[in-house]
Amino acid sequence: MKALFYSIGRTFLDRCRPSCFLFLFFALVSCPLMGQGLQKKAVTREDYPLWHYMDAEAISDDGNWISYRNYYDVTDSLFVKHRKSAKLYSFAKGKDGAFIANHFVCQTPDSIVHIVSLQNGVERKLRNVKAFTVSKAFIVTTEYGEIGDLLSVYTLDGVLLRTDTDVESFSVSPDTKFIAVAVKRENTYQELLVNMEDIKKQKIIAKSEKRGPFLNPSWSEDSKAIAFMNYNEKESNLFYYNLAEKRLVTYSTNAIEFPKTMNLIPSRKLTISKNNKRVFFKIKQRKELDIVRKENDVQIWNAADKNIYPSHIVTEGYSKNPKQVMWEPDTGRFLQFTDSIQPYGASAGDESFALTFNPKDYEPQSKSVPDKDVYIKNLTTGQSKLMLRRHVGGDFNLLVSRNGKYISYFRDGHWYVYDVAQGTHTSISSNLPYTLSFQSLTEKEENGYGNPGWTVEGECLLYDQFDIWKVQSDGSNPVRLTQGREQGIIFRIVAQSKEQTPTIADRIFTNAEFDLKNSLLLSARAVDYSFNGFYLLKPGKGMTKICYVNKSVTGIMKSERGDYAWVEEDVDQPRRIMVGKVDGKFTAVVDSNKQHKEFHWTKLQVIHYKNLKGESLQGLLYYPSGYDKNKRYPMIVHLYEKQSYQRHSYVNPTMTNEDGFNISNLTAKGYFVLLPDITYEVGNVGFSALECVEAAVKEVKNLALIEDAKIGLIGHSFGGSETDFIITQSNLFACAVAGSATTNYLSSYLSVSQILQIPNFFKMEYGQARMKSSPYENMEWYLKNSPVIHAANVKTPLLSWTGLKDPQVEPRQSFEFYMALRRLGKTHIMLAYPNEGHGMEKKENAIDLTTKIEEWFDHYLKGKKAPIWK
Repeated sequence: MKALFYSIGRTFLDRCRPSCFLFLFFALVSCPLMGQGLQKKAVTREDYPLWHYMDAEAISDDGNWISYRNYYDVTDSLFVKHRKSAKLYSFAKGKDGAFIANHFVCQTPDSIVHIVSLQNGVERKLRNVKAFTVSKAFIVTTEYGEIGDLLSVYTLDGVLLRTDTDVESFSVSPDTKFIAVAVKRENTYQELLVNMEDIKKQKIIAKSEKRGPFLNPSWSEDSKAIAFMNYNEKESNLFYYNLAEKRLVTYSTNAIEFPKTMNLIPSRKLTISKNNKRVFFKIKQRKELDIVRKENDVQIWNAADKNIYPSHIVTEGYSKNPKQVMWEPDTGRFLQFTDSIQPYGASAGDESFALTFNPKDYEPQSKSVPDKDVYIKNLTTGQSKLMLRRHVGGDFNLLVSRNGKYISYFRDGHWYVYDVAQGTHTSISSNLPYTLSFQSLTEKEENGYGNPGWTVEGECLLYDQFDIWKVQSDGSNPVRLTQGREQGIIFRIVAQSKEQTPTIADRIFTNAEFDLKNSLLLSARAVDYSFNGFYLLKPGKGMTKICYVNKSVTGIMKSERGDYAWVEEDVDQPRRIMVGKVDGKFTAVVDSNKQHKEFHWTKLQVIHYKNLKGESLQGLLYYPSGYDKNKRYPMIVHLYEKQSYQRHSYVNPTMTNEDGFNISNLTAKGYFVLLPDITYEVGNVGFSALECVEAAVKEVKNLALIEDAKIGLIGHSFGGSETDFIITQSNLFACAVAGSATTNYLSSYLSVSQILQIPNFFKMEYGQARMKSSPYENMEWYLKNSPVIHAANVKTPLLSWTGLKDPQVEPRQSFEFYMALRRLGKTHIMLAYPNEGHGMEKKENAIDLTTKIEEWFDHYLKGKKAPIWK
C-alpha cells in the first residue's frame, strides 16, 4: 500500500502548483488514516493462526519464477510467483511441484495434476492421477482406472499421446527417451519398452504367464540397459535387457549357485553398475525358515552375547537380515558378498569391490557406534581381505572415492587414504598446519571436520575448522583453497549436482567428486553465527561473494541462467526469499507473514559472560514485545547446551509446540527469555550447567531489566536433566519446568535404549552425560550428577512432563524424580501423556502442554491465579 500511494502521489504532485502542493500536504498529514503509521498491537493467542512457515522449493531455469510453500497450522499451500510482475499461482496442498520448459507442474489431493504455461498463463488439468513423472517434453501419469491403473503420456500442453491399461509399474529412463512399462494382458504379464520419439509404438521385451507381475524397473545411468524382476515364493527371476543389442538375459533363483534358503526381496530396488556389467540386489531368508517366537517363551539374556535379547530377536544372529548379492548378465556369474558373518556392506566407488563389516565385532562394549573390522572384497575374484582393524567412528568416517581408487578414513586426528590397487595406507594430513579434528560428544575419539570428496584430477579435499584444503593422494603439496581463518569465516562446499553429492548404500558411502575447473558454491558462517552467506570459488579468480549478511541465510538455489535464490530471516524479520545475480542487486521476491509489522515484537541482545573456568560464553536475551524501559519484567531461562546458533531465527507464535516452549509466545506475554550457552567438564555436567546458567543470569541482572525474584527455568530432554539438577543446587528460580528428563544416571545407565535396542551404556559414558567411564570405575560422578540423589535440596516448584511411550528417555526417569519429590513433600506436578514419545506429536497434546507450561509460569512469575489443574 505504501509503494502504491507513493507512486500515485508522485505523479499527481509533479503536475501541481506550489500552492496546490501545500494544500495537499496539510490535508494528508492531518488525515489519521493516511498520514499516521499503524498503531502496533500486542500479539495474543487469537492472533497465532495468522502466522505461517514459508520455505522455498525451486527456481525456474530462466530465473523468473520461484515456487515456495506456506505451512499453516492445519494445512499448507504451494505457490508460484513471478519475480518482477508478481503474478501468482496457488495450489492448496500442492505437492511434487516442478518447473519444466516454461511450465509448472504439480499435483493436488483431489488427484488432479495442474499444468500451467508460464508464458501465457493457460492452466490445464489432468484428472484421476495417482502419480506422475515429468521429463523434458512429456508428463507420464498413472491414473485410476475402472479395473486397474492406467499409464498415460501427455505433452506439456496436456495433449494425450498414449494410454496403457492394467499397468503394474513404470520407469522413465534417465535420458527421458524411453519408458519401461509393466502391464497385464489376458493373464500374461508383459514388460513393454516405449520409445518416446515414436510414442505410439511399443516393444515387448519380456513375458511371464505364471510367475507374477514384473517389478522394480531400474535403469542404468546411461539409459542403455534396464533390469527388473518378478517374484514368486517358489521361483523368482531377474531380467536384464540391453537396448543396443536388443538382448534379454534372465536369472532364476532355482540356479544351482543361488542359496536355497533365500529369495528375492520384491520391495527392494535393483542397481546396475556404472559399466553396465553387473546388477546388484538383495535377497532374504525365506519366511518359513524364520524362527517363530511366542509371547510366553522364556527370554535368554546371556551377558556374553553380541546382541542383547531385544535386538537379537530382530536379526536372529543376522540370519533375517537382507543380504547383498551381484549378478553378471554377460557371464551368468552370481556372488553373495554379505552374510551372517559380514552382514553389512555394499559395492562402492567404481563398483569393482565391496566393503563389508560386522558392527558386533567388539561386543559387548559401550559405544553407540561400535568399533569394527572393515573388509574389502574384490568382486571379480571374490577374494576378501581385512582393510581396517578396529575402525572407529560413524558412516562419514569411511568414504570411497567415486573412481574407486581410494578409501579415506579418519583416525587419531588425521585423515588417511587407502590405495585400493596398492593395498597401502597413507596419512595425507600430516603436512597441514592446523588441526583437522574436534572432540566428539558421542565418542571418546575425536572426529574430523570432514572430507567432502575428491577432485576429478585425483586430489583429496579436506576441511579444517575454517577452510578447504586440496591434498595429493600421498599427502604432498597441500594447498589452502579459502582464507576463512584470517576472516573468522567457516567455509564449506554446497553440493550443486549429483556428482557433488555423496551417496550411501547400506552404511557405505561413496564420496563426492568436484571439477575445480568450474566454480564451487560455498556456504560461509562466522564463528559466532553472527554473519551467514554464500560465496563462489572461481578457478583462477578466487572468492566472489554472493551474499554475507548479519542474518540467517539458508536453502540456496541456482537457475540455469545464473540467478541465485535463498531464504533469509532474522529475529524480527520473517522469512523471505531473495533473488539476484552474483555481483548484482538482490531483491526480496517473497515475504512471509506480512502481518508481522502490525504487532509489537521482540528484539535480541547478545550477552557475554564467563564461567568459573574463565571461558567466554554467549547468551541470547529476547526482550518482551513492546518493551518499556521504565518497567521490570519476569524472565524465563531455557536450557540446552549451546543455543547461540539460533541468534537469527524468526519464531512463529503457536500453541502446537512439541516441547511446550515458544520464545515468541512468551515475549508477547511480557517475559524476557534467555538462552545461555553451556560448556561442560567431563564427569561434572550438572555443576558445569549450574555455573554457566548462574553466570548468564547474573549478567542479565546487571542490566537492571528483570525482576530478580521472578525468574523461571525450563528445559527438555538433556535440557530437562539440567533443569532438574540446577533446582537441586540453586534457589535462584521461582519455578521450573522439565520435560523428558534423565534424573538418575545410574538407573539410566542400566537400562535399554528403546530406539537402538542396545544397552544405554553409550548414552551415559559418551553421550551428553559425558561420564567417559562406567559407574563401576567412578560411581561418585554418576551419583553427584543425578538430580534424584539431591532431591531433598529442591525448594523450587517443579512442573515435569513425559510421554509414556518415549523411546529416547525412559518415562521411568521422570517418575523416579516424581516419587522422590512426593516422598519429600515438595511442590511438584508431573504430566504423563499416553501414546506420546519424546515430544508431543498429537496437536491436542501439544496445545495442552504449551497451555499448562505458560499457566505455570504465569502463576509463579506474574502472580496470576493458580490454574484449575494445579
